[in-house]
Amino acid sequence: MRLENSYCSLFGAVLLASPALGCGGNAVPFDIPSVITANNLARSNGTMLHKKIALNNVRVFDGTCILPPSTVVIDGPLIGSDTTGAEHIDGKGGVLLPGLIDAHCHPANMTHMQELAKWGVTSGFAMACFSQELCSSLTNHTGLPSLLRTSVPASAPGSAHGNISIAATGDISLVINGTEAVPSWISRQLADQDPDYFKFIAETPGLDQATLDLLVKNAHQYGKKSVTHAATREAYAQAILSRTDHIHHTPLDHEISPALVENMLQQGQFSTPTLTMMRTTALNNRTTSSNNFTAALSTTSLLHKAGVPILTGTDANTQTGVPATVPFGSSLHDELENLVEAGMSNIEALLAATVTPARAFGLWDRGTIQVGMRADLVLVGGDPLEDIKNTKDIKRVWIGGVQVGQQQ
Repeated sequence: MRLENSYCSLFGAVLLASPALGCGGNAVPFDIPSVITANNLARSNGTMLHKKIALNNVRVFDGTCILPPSTVVIDGPLIGSDTTGAEHIDGKGGVLLPGLIDAHCHPANMTHMQELAKWGVTSGFAMACFSQELCSSLTNHTGLPSLLRTSVPASAPGSAHGNISIAATGDISLVINGTEAVPSWISRQLADQDPDYFKFIAETPGLDQATLDLLVKNAHQYGKKSVTHAATREAYAQAILSRTDHIHHTPLDHEISPALVENMLQQGQFSTPTLTMMRTTALNNRTTSSNNFTAALSTTSLLHKAGVPILTGTDANTQTGVPATVPFGSSLHDELENLVEAGMSNIEALLAATVTPARAFGLWDRGTIQVGMRADLVLVGGDPLEDIKNTKDIKRVWIGGVQVGQQQ
């Protein structure tokens, strides 16, 4: 299988509901079987390097403050309490954070995964999966991020994302033409991929409200959470009305109304604004009036002030031809800065990158530094509560108890 222009959104950033923001003609040919083979070989060559480590003289971020210097024990893949037989490492007074979580990214190969790990991203959510084999080849790698994955994004025939799905797979049956098609589409995704969650697309033209509502209802019936793409005010309104669990992106045309914000709050929905992607998209398309980053930033601020839970997501991708490329790993730290600019405190931004996404997706084994939790840890030199940019001052990273860069 060899996809050229059709691959420009296979794992790249999802297009932002505008005819002008489509796949370009410069996409690099992508040999999927070769990448799958390389990804799987990287896994088979990995050797577990679990050590018992007593990480001394570290100041733990506990979700409310930075605690005085103490010792944290890494015991295999988990955080332990007994230092007996441990190798001692001096944390030199650095701040120890829970592993960072990117709630919206598009990795395709080991380089992407390594960049995430290097920058302290220990868990990621892949937001498009057109090839089950490719998605699976990115999972369960020692010393690399845990990766959860979605379905083929649900979209309508003739829509921007519907065209992407057909181009990427050659399968017209993957688009959804009305409510009658929903049950079989959901069943097929469960059989073919068994995704960790479903992704749906709200755009114009696109799925009608009844179809989007039924998609969300069916996902919930199978115990799956739903993520809905919405990059315009109209799409946001549709996503809120559908009662989807998560809404990703923020409008680049107009900020949403206070009434919509209140509806979202009352329904317990989560927002992943992907401000880094929205900012870069707006900068890349300054002549397009619908690309207004101020609207995205303002909407995020309104959501935060109202109490809607915010998650960090970057839309990281390096694919030619999409509205904007966003680097893996480092962009998570850019997103933290963007969230602070939108009005979140440094503590709130850190929570948006750790415990909030973990709980929002039902990952109860991570997000905080406590005995028995996964040893997903990031040691930084500076205090991010004083300056959020200090999260970039990374000294060491552990994923599942394995120090990044030391697996062999």
